[in-house]
Amino acid sequence: MIAETNISLKVPFNEKDQAKALGARWNAESKQWYVPQGVDSAPFKKWFTDSATATAIPIKAAAKPTTQVAADHSADDMDAINAKLRDSYELREVDEF
Repeated sequence: MIAETNISLKVPFNEKDQAKALGARWNAESKQWYVPQGVDSAPFKKWFTDSATATAIPIKAAAKPTTQVAADHSADDMDAINAKLRDSYELREVDEF
């Protein structure tokens, strides 16, 4: 059965890696595992909460920044970091002479 909405799960800590490998996602805001919309929910049956067996419960997923924006900022940050390291290194070489 393909999940039409996110389905909440009750996954014990020692089984989290198994749930993650099957495709479950962690919602850090609600601190709960869930089956994402569009994923087959059958492999997760043992972790369904009582309410999930009756109906699917939507869970708001954490927003992720767009890749393009993140890439642009990380490139700028790396340039700034490299410049600081280069300046620091060059100052030390001068001080040693």
